[in-house]
Amino acid sequence: MIYVSSACIKKNRISAIIKQLAEHGVKNIELSGGTDYYDGLINDLETLKNIYHLNYVCHAYFPPPKVPFVVNLASCNDKIYRQSIKHYTQCVEMMKYLQINVLSIHAGFLVEIHTNEIGKKLSGCTIYDEKKAYERFCMAYEYIAKLCAENNISLYLENNVLSAENYQEFHNQNYMMMTDFTSVLKMKDQLTFSLLLDLGHLYVSCKTLGLDYSEECQKLKKYMKWIHISENNGIRDEHKALVKNSEILKAFYKLYHSSIHVTLETAGNMEDILTSIRLLEAVDFKE
Repeated sequence: MIYVSSACIKKNRISAIIKQLAEHGVKNIELSGGTDYYDGLINDLETLKNIYHLNYVCHAYFPPPKVPFVVNLASCNDKIYRQSIKHYTQCVEMMKYLQINVLSIHAGFLVEIHTNEIGKKLSGCTIYDEKKAYERFCMAYEYIAKLCAENNISLYLENNVLSAENYQEFHNQNYMMMTDFTSVLKMKDQLTFSLLLDLGHLYVSCKTLGLDYSEECQKLKKYMKWIHISENNGIRDEHKALVKNSEILKAFYKLYHSSIHVTLETAGNMEDILTSIRLLEAVDFKE
């Protein structure tokens, strides 16, 4: 099944995004970050779901918190750590109400990230103790996994992206959890989880670390349970529309099998989104 991320369209209110997607025939929508909090948001989602007969899943930074912050379940900053756990606790409550049964979240960061640094060069002011950060992340993830299991919600964990500018900023140290096969296995040694493989993230990380993208994809195939896909230049995670015969799309065609769902994360206009959906459909999806 193909889902389209709400982050594909840039608007302040999630309701405007959902309505635009639904009016263009998109029924499967992944609720993601990029919009503002407002009173009545959940009621709007419920109303639109009923009007257009939509199927929602939920990802990471949703619902948007009243006061923006960077969710990080590996944070050694007690305030951010508590906020991050609370965010997902509230997320599960929203999902129960809206009868959403899939949640995906990001692997943690070993460095403190500010809201104005998301997707950009990091300042690197605060670096966490690696052992403590992993312990915190695993503890938080297991708590959220328990909440999800109690409410019949499937939980997925997504690989992070390591850009060259951030790798260089930290003197060739990788402070992002789960960026490649080796670091995914490192997490697997400490935690049981279903992998959401973001092919765009992996493409950038492979370019940064000098790894063979196709080989990394194939090594991760047996762990992969869900896919996120968009195009980029290998330098940063750009969320561009899919391109026929690109390395990322070729990798997707090799990885896809009928039990895998995929979320399109291409930011742009509706024409780009619909064209990208058609490229994905070339593999003959079966629900």
